[in-house]
Amino acid sequence: MKNVLLITIDSLRMDFTQGMGKDDTNITNILNEIVAPTESAESDRVSFNKSYATGPGTTPSFPAILTGTLPLSYGGLGPLREDRPRLSSNLSRNGFATAGFQCNPFLSEHFEYDVGYDRFNDYQNPLMGIATKIFPRGIEINNPKLRRVDEVLHLTDAIKKTYQFVKGKPRPYVSAEVITDDTIDWLSEADSPFYCWTHYMDVHHPCFPPEEYRERHGVEDTGQADVSEWYSALLRDPDSLTEEEIQHLEALYSAAIEYTNDQISRIIDHLKETGRYEDTLIILTSDHGELFGEYGQYGKPERMYDELLHVPLIVANGPDYLNEATSDLVSLLDIPPLIHDALGLDIPDEYEGQIPGVDEPREYIMAEHEVEGDVIVGTRSNNWLYEADEIRDQHRLFDLRDGFDRVDIDHPEGRIVRNAVLARLDELDVEAKYLQGDIEDGVEDRLEDLGYL
Repeated sequence: MKNVLLITIDSLRMDFTQGMGKDDTNITNILNEIVAPTESAESDRVSFNKSYATGPGTTPSFPAILTGTLPLSYGGLGPLREDRPRLSSNLSRNGFATAGFQCNPFLSEHFEYDVGYDRFNDYQNPLMGIATKIFPRGIEINNPKLRRVDEVLHLTDAIKKTYQFVKGKPRPYVSAEVITDDTIDWLSEADSPFYCWTHYMDVHHPCFPPEEYRERHGVEDTGQADVSEWYSALLRDPDSLTEEEIQHLEALYSAAIEYTNDQISRIIDHLKETGRYEDTLIILTSDHGELFGEYGQYGKPERMYDELLHVPLIVANGPDYLNEATSDLVSLLDIPPLIHDALGLDIPDEYEGQIPGVDEPREYIMAEHEVEGDVIVGTRSNNWLYEADEIRDQHRLFDLRDGFDRVDIDHPEGRIVRNAVLARLDELDVEAKYLQGDIEDGVEDRLEDLGYL
């Protein structure tokens, strides 16, 4: 492989990509279709059945994806420390052109995620705020209001590429169309070898995809003001929502998946059209899922449920040995070492993951989170889940063989996962710097709009 394309989709849970969406829509194996085999490569795609995030949210998941380290290593959550290894920096030192396109405030330069990239668009700029107050969704030159402004200021292209909105209140993230446009523009100019990370926020609530996708899922009459109100209620008082309103949120979630899928397809098509598809290692995954009422909860509570941790992981044009690991437990920690190995590069000792299909299969995966210095650490094997929850001052053991049954924490068959969690607790030294430091008001406002604060 000469090149790497890493695509991540915020908040995408595994079962909604497999035709299990609660609104019963036809999205079966939708992500697998993105990187369908080419005519010259009949089997160039591997999909992992048991791939898991390292935490139930963006901040505890992306350190694994982009640095190959567990989230609570190196002092805990918050801005990435200088001594964390970075996939971007390692590839840059090996001669790769590097670029990142994403708009989650927690993954912005304010949290040191821009290090190692030649170009890094995180869309955290004043123009975004100005644009959201003026224009409706779908900025086009045939919009009368925009046309009059553009005749004087010639801002159409700049504003369109900076932000796209929805009716009424703007979304706190840039649309998939803008992210895709910028990714393709960079790829068109980039020389090989390149590493490109593209992250989509459209599946993250408040979901509001274009009208054609809302129409396919039966929610074309839903407005953005409704979505914002429902999502706020979902996080703070879910009992206030009707069953129909929750179903609308689930349908919007599925519609956003389909919209994002189509935008990703544009990037894959570009690589094929420019003759670089077969030379590019393509990895597609998500950082975590969402709860839609399972266990009586919604959103992303600090728990280690499969609905939050079980995420899609698809690799195209990867090494043949990956085919031997499709049913193994795989952690998103394994992405950086896999990329290095596929490129023929030495794997840094600091990476905490392993190579699926080469190293011995995992006995368990580990996930963790932290809130103001209190941590929750979970370990999941094929049959057992152990949670040490200092946030709620509880330890829990679950038997997963026939459902999700809570059992006594001293059950002998849960010994391996229990001991792994206790060993991790002993080595942690969390600094509780989750949101310490100066954060610009606009960034903090968007974090609140996204439900983080």
